[in-house]
Amino acid sequence: MKKVLKQHIRYSEGQWFAVPLKIGGYALGIIVRGSYKTKGGLGYFFGPRYFEVPNEQETWRKQPSDAILIGWFGDLGIIQGRWPLILSTRPFRREEWPVPKFKRIDSLNPEKGWLVEYSQEISGIGLPVREIYCDARDLEGLPDDGLYGAEAIENVLTKLLSTE
Repeated sequence: MKKVLKQHIRYSEGQWFAVPLKIGGYALGIIVRGSYKTKGGLGYFFGPRYFEVPNEQETWRKQPSDAILIGWFGDLGIIQGRWPLILSTRPFRREEWPVPKFKRIDSLNPEKGWLVEYSQEISGIGLPVREIYCDARDLEGLPDDGLYGAEAIENVLTKLLSTE
């Protein structure tokens, strides 16, 4: 039996990629913390729904404030080759792509939740530096804390972009 050598896909912070949507087309993503060594990290994800893999020009058009989803994610979509990498000459500056504060709602008391903070210096998926229990109304507008698998990212982005 012949052994197939699989090429390891290497990526690092500042790497752009396309995420296939369940309804056809793609969303655009960038990894802002993490690399192939950390097996995922923090990503910013963007619309609109692209009918083909977005090109380098699209990477220059996106700003952090344009993100429709920010979240920690595993890299299975990238390493399986389902999420195509997009080459870009756009310089990556960490300070332009901050680690936001996140929210985690208390499942037993949905009127309460945690404000979750991570270090700006984090390199990949890691532990929070602070969690503050507070009123859930104070957490409105913050991204959800937690780790998304590749398929979960695809599902959330599909839902967010299905009306376009």
